[in-house]
Amino acid sequence: MVVTKAQGQTIALNYSQQPLNEILLDLNDRYKVQVSINSQLSANCIISIKQSFPTMESALRQLAKKCRLTLIKISDVYTFRKDKTEVKPSPEKKHIAKKKLSPKKYTYQGQVVEQTSLEPLPFSVIQLNKGYVVADQNGRFSFKTLRQTQVVKCQHLGYKVIDTLLLPGGRLRVVLKPQIDLLQEVTIRSTSETCVARLGKNAGRIKFNDLSNSLVPGASNDLIFNNLRLYPGIMASGESTSDFIIWGAYPGQNHVLYDGITMFNSWGVNDDIGRVNPFMIKNMEVYKGGYNVPYGDRVGGVVLINTKAGNRDKATADISLNNRLANLYLSVPLFNHSASLQIAGRKSYYQLLDLSVSPVEDKEVIIPNYDYSDLHLKFSSSFANQDQLEISFIASRDNYEGVFRSNLAARKDLVEDVNVQSEQIGSSLKYIKNWGKAGGVSTLVLAQSNYSPELTSNHSLQTNLSTEPKVVKSFTWGNQVAEYSGKLTHQWALGHTHQLELNAGVVANETVLKSQNQDKVLQDTSTLQTRLTFYAHDQLRLSTRLHLQLGMKADVPLTGNQVYVQPRINARYDLGAHYNIHFGWGKYYQFVAKNTIIDAFGNQTDIWQVSDGVNAPVTEAVHHVLGGAYLTKGFEASMEGYYKTSSGFRRFVIRRNTLPTQLNLEARSLGLDVYIKKRFRRHELWFAYSWARVEERLNTGRQTADYRLAPQSQQHELKAALVLNFSPFHLSLTNVNGSGFSNSPLERANSVFQPYHRTDIALQYRFQWQHTYFEAGCSILNFFNQVNVRLNQSVNVPNDNSIVNTVGIPFTPTVYLNAKF
Repeated sequence: MVVTKAQGQTIALNYSQQPLNEILLDLNDRYKVQVSINSQLSANCIISIKQSFPTMESALRQLAKKCRLTLIKISDVYTFRKDKTEVKPSPEKKHIAKKKLSPKKYTYQGQVVEQTSLEPLPFSVIQLNKGYVVADQNGRFSFKTLRQTQVVKCQHLGYKVIDTLLLPGGRLRVVLKPQIDLLQEVTIRSTSETCVARLGKNAGRIKFNDLSNSLVPGASNDLIFNNLRLYPGIMASGESTSDFIIWGAYPGQNHVLYDGITMFNSWGVNDDIGRVNPFMIKNMEVYKGGYNVPYGDRVGGVVLINTKAGNRDKATADISLNNRLANLYLSVPLFNHSASLQIAGRKSYYQLLDLSVSPVEDKEVIIPNYDYSDLHLKFSSSFANQDQLEISFIASRDNYEGVFRSNLAARKDLVEDVNVQSEQIGSSLKYIKNWGKAGGVSTLVLAQSNYSPELTSNHSLQTNLSTEPKVVKSFTWGNQVAEYSGKLTHQWALGHTHQLELNAGVVANETVLKSQNQDKVLQDTSTLQTRLTFYAHDQLRLSTRLHLQLGMKADVPLTGNQVYVQPRINARYDLGAHYNIHFGWGKYYQFVAKNTIIDAFGNQTDIWQVSDGVNAPVTEAVHHVLGGAYLTKGFEASMEGYYKTSSGFRRFVIRRNTLPTQLNLEARSLGLDVYIKKRFRRHELWFAYSWARVEERLNTGRQTADYRLAPQSQQHELKAALVLNFSPFHLSLTNVNGSGFSNSPLERANSVFQPYHRTDIALQYRFQWQHTYFEAGCSILNFFNQVNVRLNQSVNVPNDNSIVNTVGIPFTPTVYLNAKF
């Protein structure tokens, strides 16, 4: 019921496509008119009028006439009622009207944001009467319906589900409240149903955000990997420091994006420290394979990291201190609370307070030293027309040192000294333009990233009689890789069951290789390639159960005359309220690749190279994914199978007394992921199992070898996690067991598959002192101090035919204190 109050004076009406209830509320503000009308009647009538009236009554009668209502004045209150004396048109006129008039569609366009900080909530789900709409990575949604008002249910992982009534418009805002109330952090309550599904909705997709993730051991140092390693299809064994191993992908084939910035290396070289500050992460999406055209630019998996928008109401700060790393975060509002600036930085203590314990005193492992530091900046601003501007910057630097000593003979040792340094710098600018009701939303993203690693390796012979070791081999190289991109995307709704997205952009990749080695495989080179990229992405809901995504992508390098076309398709069929089956298929190309150099002793080094299709082949892959899921509030179960083929990447082999050999690789991956999760009260227990087989074959140009197991191929991996919430105490236990992998790029007759075992534990206590919230706890990685080896970090010892492995995470306790101001 809408009620207003009036005074007599000249009345001016000037409205365009406005609901009657909005007009009446405006009249109340201007003229204090008192009106009574059914809210449904007033919301369902859209009026355009530009006219002046001598009295309020004459103005209201005109409005009533336009809505086919009757105006009745009772005392000082004007009442609108249905017009019962309305003359129905003759059958002939009615027939003509039906031919001329077509149903009008109303546009609903807006953004889903968090209640306190007004930060966008990416990939929120907006449920309609029939079907649903998924917001984009900026939390924006757009759809059209025949309804003049639309009741929707909005949900986001970790937030309370709300039901709300929307009116047509181009600048709508849906506000969600976090499930966890930070004002009463000791008491965690859920007063409403929450969206609990993390995977099983779409092919190969896993969803995370900063509120929904439970306590995970080691998360204070590397939030991303220590979460991802517990899910199926993402290999935890090997603790790879070069790249994620997602569905058998090779190094460099997965695309990690931080606010649109390509991360060529997503975590530090060692010591379980990720390059992304946990305080900055807002939302994370993982696509293991079979994904559509808007995601990524590689032939493997995709990890999308979206950061916070910052607090625009007041300044906030977070501090995290542990025995290995210090972390500081600050967010300040700017420009009359219309913008925010976030600053975050971390610094390791360079082993000063390292409590880790070596598994054994063994000559077959290398135990390295490590140092790390980083800086994150982000500026976010919103404008009156709901346009948005975001500027992000990330920089990190690390240093890794490892020394291995091997006894070759009496009074003679071989000493290998390895030093790796790297810097990674990236920035991005994102502008989101809201074009209003019918124009949709445009997003412009400009980004650049640069990764510069340098490796120095010295092999020396030392005898007991000499004080200075004799250098027998020295190897130094630097391999800079950079990316510069500009992309423009436009999205609009063609109906509540149909959304279209178009994208055009330009991407440039540059690689620089400098080497000081007598066995040079490649000369010092600097290569730059620029290409145009386009895609179209269409989301259709063919029925209440069948959801379809069609995509077409094309990359056009400016050198050469070939167009790389990549069709992709995804679908999901809901068998019922909780069951679904889904599939994904697509073709993928990659234009900057990580290739492998193997020296005469079998040691491996990876280098970035531009793949232009002329000097180096373009990497390509085809994904096939099929899965099903059962998803409820308290229980989740999903199963996915995949088959991938890939080709176009290379391996260079240095053989003694011969020229280096270039080998072209083909690979195929077959696997099955199973995930089961149970919630009981506030506790969680889940299991993840992966079966996989990754095979590769080499082609010298004259002959093709048979398929053999790839270095990262591991047949079985079983993971379990238990999260107990006895607020204010929280306990997490995780366990990973793997069957092992060959860990060698060369075929060996006696390959040893060393099993992987690691158990982690974390305990946390939350409390409040005055206006500051604290989290104190401890985390122990590799609780039983099992000896594990890292993938792709083995060293072959000359003249000894032995293999030396770099040790994985040893028994590593971390004591920490987090404070939020």
